[in-house]
Amino acid sequence: MTSAVEAHEDELSAQMDYVPGARGHAVLAVGRDESGSDALAIWRLGVTGQAVGAWVLGLDLLDERNSYFQRLMELLRDRCLVVWSSDTSAGVLDKLAGHMPARLSAAMRRNVLVLADLLEEVAEHRALIAAAAEEYRQTAKSKVAPLVWPTEIPDYSELMSRAVGVQRSAASPVAASALALTTGLAQIVQLWHDTEQVRYRRPHLRSFGDPRPLPPRWLARLRAAVEGAEQRKAA
Repeated sequence: MTSAVEAHEDELSAQMDYVPGARGHAVLAVGRDESGSDALAIWRLGVTGQAVGAWVLGLDLLDERNSYFQRLMELLRDRCLVVWSSDTSAGVLDKLAGHMPARLSAAMRRNVLVLADLLEEVAEHRALIAAAAEEYRQTAKSKVAPLVWPTEIPDYSELMSRAVGVQRSAASPVAASALALTTGLAQIVQLWHDTEQVRYRRPHLRSFGDPRPLPPRWLARLRAAVEGAEQRKAA
Protein backbone atom coordinates (compact mmCIF):
# COMPACT_ATOMS: atom_id res chain seq x y z
CA MET A 1 0.00 0.00 0.00
CA THR A 2 1.26 3.48 -0.81
CA SER A 3 0.30 6.89 0.46
CA ALA A 4 0.40 8.47 -3.00
CA VAL A 5 -2.79 9.03 -4.98
CA GLU A 6 -2.31 9.61 -8.70
CA ALA A 7 -3.93 12.66 -10.28
CA HIS A 8 -6.09 12.16 -13.34
CA GLU A 9 -3.83 12.02 -16.40
CA ASP A 10 -5.90 14.53 -18.40
CA GLU A 11 -5.36 17.11 -15.68
CA LEU A 12 -1.70 17.29 -16.60
CA SER A 13 -1.37 16.10 -20.18
CA ALA A 14 -2.85 19.12 -21.97
CA GLN A 15 0.03 21.36 -23.02
CA MET A 16 -1.20 24.87 -23.66
CA ASP A 17 1.03 27.01 -25.83
CA TYR A 18 -0.65 30.18 -24.56
CA VAL A 19 0.80 31.67 -21.37
CA PRO A 20 -0.26 35.18 -20.25
CA GLY A 21 2.48 37.76 -20.68
CA ALA A 22 4.74 35.60 -22.87
CA ARG A 23 5.00 35.30 -26.66
CA GLY A 24 7.58 32.56 -27.10
CA HIS A 25 10.91 31.82 -28.71
CA ALA A 26 12.81 32.42 -31.93
CA VAL A 27 15.57 30.59 -33.78
CA LEU A 28 18.05 32.07 -36.25
CA ALA A 29 20.56 29.97 -38.15
CA VAL A 30 23.02 30.78 -40.93
CA GLY A 31 24.18 28.09 -43.36
CA ARG A 32 23.70 26.65 -46.85
CA ASP A 33 20.30 26.36 -48.48
CA GLU A 34 19.26 23.56 -50.85
CA SER A 35 21.15 25.23 -53.73
CA GLY A 36 24.35 25.59 -51.71
CA SER A 37 24.04 29.37 -51.27
CA ASP A 38 24.46 31.16 -47.94
CA ALA A 39 21.08 31.58 -46.29
CA LEU A 40 19.29 32.54 -43.10
CA ALA A 41 16.71 30.29 -41.44
CA ILE A 42 14.13 32.02 -39.24
CA TRP A 43 11.89 29.96 -36.96
CA ARG A 44 9.15 31.51 -34.81
CA LEU A 45 8.10 29.33 -31.86
CA GLY A 46 5.40 29.49 -29.23
CA VAL A 47 5.93 29.44 -25.47
CA THR A 48 6.22 25.65 -25.29
CA GLY A 49 8.26 25.45 -28.48
CA GLN A 50 5.58 24.79 -31.09
CA ALA A 51 6.53 26.22 -34.50
CA VAL A 52 4.22 29.00 -35.66
CA GLY A 53 6.26 30.18 -38.65
CA ALA A 54 9.41 29.26 -40.58
CA TRP A 55 11.29 31.04 -43.38
CA VAL A 56 14.56 30.60 -45.28
CA LEU A 57 15.99 33.67 -47.01
CA GLY A 58 19.20 33.93 -49.03
CA LEU A 59 21.78 36.23 -47.44
CA ASP A 60 22.41 37.85 -50.82
CA LEU A 61 18.75 38.94 -50.84
CA LEU A 62 18.77 40.75 -47.49
CA ASP A 63 19.39 44.13 -49.12
CA GLU A 64 17.10 43.56 -52.09
CA ARG A 65 14.26 42.33 -49.85
CA ASN A 66 15.16 44.37 -46.81
CA SER A 67 11.65 45.54 -45.93
CA TYR A 68 10.45 41.94 -45.99
CA PHE A 69 13.44 40.83 -43.90
CA GLN A 70 12.82 43.56 -41.34
CA ARG A 71 9.14 42.58 -41.06
CA LEU A 72 10.24 39.04 -40.26
CA MET A 73 12.67 40.31 -37.62
CA GLU A 74 9.95 42.47 -36.09
CA LEU A 75 7.91 39.30 -35.56
CA LEU A 76 10.70 38.09 -33.26
CA ARG A 77 11.21 41.30 -31.29
CA ASP A 78 9.18 40.20 -28.25
CA ARG A 79 10.54 36.64 -28.22
CA CYS A 80 13.68 35.11 -26.77
CA LEU A 81 16.32 33.86 -29.17
CA VAL A 82 17.19 30.20 -28.49
CA VAL A 83 20.87 29.28 -28.97
CA TRP A 84 23.35 26.53 -28.19
CA SER A 85 25.75 29.10 -26.75
CA SER A 86 25.95 32.88 -26.38
CA ASP A 87 28.85 32.89 -28.88
CA THR A 88 26.66 31.44 -31.64
CA SER A 89 23.95 34.03 -31.11
CA ALA A 90 26.48 36.86 -31.29
CA GLY A 91 27.91 35.46 -34.52
CA VAL A 92 24.54 35.22 -36.28
CA LEU A 93 23.40 38.66 -35.13
CA ASP A 94 26.72 40.18 -36.20
CA LYS A 95 26.09 38.87 -39.73
CA LEU A 96 22.66 40.51 -39.75
CA ALA A 97 23.52 43.76 -37.99
CA GLY A 98 24.05 45.75 -41.17
CA HIS A 99 20.63 44.78 -42.52
CA MET A 100 18.36 45.87 -39.68
CA PRO A 101 18.03 48.84 -37.31
CA ALA A 102 20.50 48.91 -34.42
CA ARG A 103 17.63 49.16 -31.94
CA LEU A 104 16.12 45.91 -33.18
CA SER A 105 19.49 44.17 -33.17
CA ALA A 106 20.12 45.33 -29.59
CA ALA A 107 16.71 44.07 -28.47
CA MET A 108 17.41 40.62 -29.88
CA ARG A 109 20.83 40.50 -28.19
CA ARG A 110 19.21 41.22 -24.84
CA ASN A 111 16.69 38.40 -25.11
CA VAL A 112 18.80 35.27 -25.50
CA LEU A 113 18.18 31.86 -23.92
CA VAL A 114 21.04 29.35 -23.89
CA LEU A 115 19.68 25.81 -23.96
CA ALA A 116 22.26 24.64 -21.40
CA ASP A 117 20.81 27.09 -18.87
CA LEU A 118 17.27 25.88 -19.52
CA LEU A 119 18.31 22.25 -19.09
CA GLU A 120 20.07 23.14 -15.84
CA GLU A 121 16.95 24.79 -14.44
CA VAL A 122 14.89 21.68 -15.16
CA ALA A 123 17.54 19.52 -13.50
CA GLU A 124 17.58 21.79 -10.43
CA HIS A 125 13.81 21.54 -10.08
CA ARG A 126 13.87 17.76 -10.42
CA ALA A 127 16.57 17.54 -7.73
CA LEU A 128 14.44 19.64 -5.36
CA ILE A 129 11.46 17.36 -5.96
CA ALA A 130 13.57 14.24 -5.37
CA ALA A 131 14.91 15.69 -2.11
CA ALA A 132 11.40 16.61 -0.90
CA ALA A 133 10.09 13.15 -1.82
CA GLU A 134 12.91 11.46 0.10
CA GLU A 135 12.31 13.63 3.14
CA TYR A 136 8.62 12.71 3.09
CA ARG A 137 9.39 9.00 2.62
CA GLN A 138 11.57 8.94 5.72
CA THR A 139 8.77 10.29 7.94
CA ALA A 140 5.72 8.68 6.31
CA LYS A 141 3.77 6.15 8.38
CA SER A 142 3.10 3.94 5.37
CA LYS A 143 5.20 2.74 2.48
CA VAL A 144 5.76 5.32 -0.26
CA ALA A 145 6.58 4.28 -3.82
CA PRO A 146 9.77 5.82 -5.19
CA LEU A 147 9.65 8.51 -7.85
CA VAL A 148 10.01 7.14 -11.37
CA TRP A 149 10.96 9.59 -14.12
CA PRO A 150 9.78 8.82 -17.69
CA THR A 151 13.11 10.11 -18.98
CA GLU A 152 16.32 10.89 -17.14
CA ILE A 153 17.93 14.31 -17.55
CA PRO A 154 20.67 13.94 -20.20
CA ASP A 155 23.91 15.84 -20.11
CA TYR A 156 24.10 18.76 -22.49
CA SER A 157 26.33 17.08 -25.07
CA GLU A 158 23.90 14.14 -25.24
CA LEU A 159 20.96 16.49 -25.74
CA MET A 160 22.80 18.26 -28.56
CA SER A 161 23.75 14.98 -30.21
CA ARG A 162 20.16 13.75 -30.17
CA ALA A 163 18.79 17.03 -31.53
CA VAL A 164 21.31 17.23 -34.35
CA GLY A 165 20.99 13.55 -35.24
CA VAL A 166 17.27 13.63 -35.98
CA GLN A 167 17.58 16.44 -38.54
CA ARG A 168 19.41 14.52 -41.28
CA SER A 169 16.37 14.56 -43.58
CA ALA A 170 15.93 18.36 -43.47
CA ALA A 171 15.50 20.19 -46.79
CA SER A 172 18.83 22.02 -46.43
CA PRO A 173 21.76 22.37 -44.00
CA VAL A 174 20.52 25.74 -42.76
CA ALA A 175 17.05 24.31 -42.11
CA ALA A 176 18.68 21.37 -40.29
CA SER A 177 20.53 23.80 -38.03
CA ALA A 178 17.32 25.61 -37.14
CA LEU A 179 15.41 22.38 -36.62
CA ALA A 180 18.14 21.02 -34.34
CA LEU A 181 17.68 24.00 -32.05
CA THR A 182 13.90 23.65 -32.05
CA THR A 183 14.26 19.95 -31.32
CA GLY A 184 16.62 20.65 -28.43
CA LEU A 185 14.16 23.16 -27.03
CA ALA A 186 11.26 20.70 -27.42
CA GLN A 187 13.21 18.01 -25.59
CA ILE A 188 13.83 20.30 -22.62
CA VAL A 189 10.18 21.39 -22.54
CA GLN A 190 9.16 17.70 -22.50
CA LEU A 191 11.56 16.99 -19.64
CA TRP A 192 9.93 19.80 -17.69
CA HIS A 193 6.41 18.54 -18.38
CA ASP A 194 7.43 14.98 -17.42
CA THR A 195 8.87 16.31 -14.18
CA GLU A 196 5.76 18.30 -13.31
CA GLN A 197 3.50 15.35 -14.11
CA VAL A 198 5.42 13.03 -11.78
CA ARG A 199 5.44 15.68 -9.06
CA TYR A 200 1.75 16.56 -9.23
CA ARG A 201 0.68 12.93 -8.99
CA ARG A 202 2.02 12.95 -5.42
CA PRO A 203 -0.20 14.97 -3.07
CA HIS A 204 2.72 15.54 -0.70
CA LEU A 205 4.61 17.31 -3.52
CA ARG A 206 1.81 19.68 -4.49
CA SER A 207 3.17 22.26 -2.06
CA PHE A 208 5.39 23.30 -4.97
CA GLY A 209 2.23 24.67 -6.60
CA ASP A 210 0.10 23.83 -9.60
CA PRO A 211 1.84 22.43 -12.71
CA ARG A 212 3.58 25.21 -14.60
CA PRO A 213 4.17 25.38 -18.36
CA LEU A 214 7.87 26.25 -17.92
CA PRO A 215 10.41 26.72 -15.11
CA PRO A 216 10.09 30.10 -13.33
CA ARG A 217 13.37 31.73 -14.45
CA TRP A 218 12.79 30.64 -18.04
CA LEU A 219 9.22 31.96 -18.07
CA ALA A 220 10.34 35.21 -16.45
CA ARG A 221 12.79 35.79 -19.31
CA LEU A 222 10.04 35.28 -21.90
CA ARG A 223 7.80 37.77 -20.11
CA ALA A 224 10.63 40.28 -19.76
CA ALA A 225 11.13 40.18 -23.55
CA VAL A 226 7.47 41.13 -24.06
CA GLU A 227 7.58 43.87 -21.45
CA GLY A 228 10.72 45.35 -22.96
CA ALA A 229 9.22 45.35 -26.47
CA GLU A 230 6.07 47.09 -25.23
CA GLN A 231 8.03 49.71 -23.31
CA ARG A 232 10.16 50.52 -26.37
CA LYS A 233 7.05 50.86 -28.55
CA ALA A 234 5.55 53.30 -26.06
CA ALA A 235 8.74 55.38 -25.84
